[in-house]
Amino acid sequence: HHTQNRMMEEKVMKCLKLMNGKSNNGLYPIKININDGSFADSMITFGALGDSFYEYLLKLWLQGNRQEQWLRDMYDRAMDGAIKHLLKQSSPSRLSFLSDYNGRSNFLKMDHLVCFMPGLLALGAYTDPKGGPDIDNPTAKRDLKVAKALMYTCYEMYHRQISGIAPEYVEFRAGQDMVVGHSAPFYILRPETAESLFILTQLTKDPIYRDWAWEIFSSINKHCKTDAGFGALKDVRSPGRGVDDRMESFFLAETLKYLYLAQDPNSMDYADLMKVVFNTEAHPLKLLEGHKAV
Repeated sequence: HHTQNRMMEEKVMKCLKLMNGKSNNGLYPIKININDGSFADSMITFGALGDSFYEYLLKLWLQGNRQEQWLRDMYDRAMDGAIKHLLKQSSPSRLSFLSDYNGRSNFLKMDHLVCFMPGLLALGAYTDPKGGPDIDNPTAKRDLKVAKALMYTCYEMYHRQISGIAPEYVEFRAGQDMVVGHSAPFYILRPETAESLFILTQLTKDPIYRDWAWEIFSSINKHCKTDAGFGALKDVRSPGRGVDDRMESFFLAETLKYLYLAQDPNSMDYADLMKVVFNTEAHPLKLLEGHKAV
C-alpha cells in the first residue's frame, strides 16, 4: 500500500483467491495440499488451525476499505455454513456452541479459541453491506443473535468453573451441558473471550459485556498473578494446583489489552472499530484509504 508495489499484495492474496469457490458449504478443512491446493483432510473447525483463516476473510475486506467484495462473499458463505452445519445447543441449558465437523459427523466440543467468533460475527453484522442489525436485514440480525448466544457460552466457560477461568476446551455431553476437556484442563492466558467482549461492548453498548470482562479479569488476577508476572493456570477446576512458570506473549499483547479496552468507555476515541482493524494478534491497523482491489 505504501510503496504502491502491488506484487507483495498479489503474493499474499493468492492463497485466499485459490480457496475462493472451492467449498460448497463455505467451510474449509484445516489441511491443504501445498502442491495443488486440494484439501488434505475433511476436518472443519473454528478452533485450533482454522480460526484465523475465517477471521481474516472479514478483516482483510475491512482493512482494504471494503473494496474486495469476493472476500466479504467468502466470509458470508462461511458464516452461513457455520450456522447450518456447526452450530449446536447443549442440554439442558441450551448453550449455543460451534462444534467441529468432518462433513459427516459433529464433534460436540468447543475450543477456547472459538470464542473469537462472537466478536467476529458482531463485527460482520454491523458492517454488512446490506445494512446492520438495526435495520430490517435478516442476515445481520441472525448473525448478531448468534454472536450474543455464543458470547454467553464463552462467558459460562469461565463462570461455571470454581476458579472463574475457562479451560483450553470444553466438551458438551447430553444432560451435562459443558464439561472441562479431559486432556486440557489448563488455561494459558488466552485472549479470545476478552476480544469478543470488547467488540460487543463497543458495538452493542450493552454494559453486561463490560461486567463479564471485569469478572474474568478479576479471576485471572486472583489465580494467575505471581510476583514476576502471570502464569498459565494448571487446572481451572483446582486453582490450588498453581500456575506454570511461563507467560505467553499474547497475554500482554492481547488478553490484557482487550480487557482494558472493554472497561474504557472512551475506547472509540482511539480504537473505533469502524476506523481500525485489530489483526489476529491485536495490533490495531488503520483502514487503507484509497485502496484499490487486486
